[in-house]
Amino acid sequence: MAGPIIALTTDFGQGSIYVAQLKAVLLGSLPEVNPVDISHSIAAQSILHAELSLRATAYIFPVGSVHLVVVDPGVGTLRRPIAVESRGRFFVGPDNGIFGQLAADPDAWAVVLNKRHLFREPVSNTFHGRDIFAPVAAELAGGLTLADVGTPIDDWLPGGLAKPERVGNQTEVALLCADSFGNVMTNLHLSQFPRKSRIFLKNKELSVFPCYGDAPRDTLVALFGSDGYLELAVGDGSAVSALDPDWPSTPLVVEHNMQRDND
Repeated sequence: MAGPIIALTTDFGQGSIYVAQLKAVLLGSLPEVNPVDISHSIAAQSILHAELSLRATAYIFPVGSVHLVVVDPGVGTLRRPIAVESRGRFFVGPDNGIFGQLAADPDAWAVVLNKRHLFREPVSNTFHGRDIFAPVAAELAGGLTLADVGTPIDDWLPGGLAKPERVGNQTEVALLCADSFGNVMTNLHLSQFPRKSRIFLKNKELSVFPCYGDAPRDTLVALFGSDGYLELAVGDGSAVSALDPDWPSTPLVVEHNMQRDND
């Protein structure tokens, strides 16, 4: 029977020796652990990319799982090492915004990791993932509670995945980042897209399709991905290639028909 799950998300790159070191510490602390690689291809030092990965994977793992997230451009500075518990899962990593979205869970709570006896010594100023986060993640997977590994805090940093706000009959939607297929992710959830809404990019309306295969070849379209969020895609192509180079600063506008919303 498989042991407790620790899901790994980093920006270390595939085949990195740093990933190997994380797993070595996990296995050394908890030999029965089951390390699962979510991704080691997060864009280097991209907190936003890490947030998007977590948005899609945080709660799909079983209750009791531990997420070890090491995207940590501030390692060695005064930024805090933390752990969060939300919906029965644990999340361990830096307090730099990657866990901000978890605050939407009213029962989520966090601790600052300050139980030095749990760390791997000596603690490197450049690799807290190996020396602080991995040992604590193993302890949580092994049965310790959040209170056992740190002191409660109520001010962990918010992330960059704010929900778009509707003003009148329009909602401005942020283009966030692209996946490996060139599809561009946004922060608009299907629940915020009333029936009969229309999507515009630079005053050009985009058609909404139910799936990638239905999109016309080489045509920029909109669709809602498997996690329920709006994406831009191109049939048999890349949305990134179809957009202007400054696309991250180009907002989408969703226009709502007030009368139709009430139909």
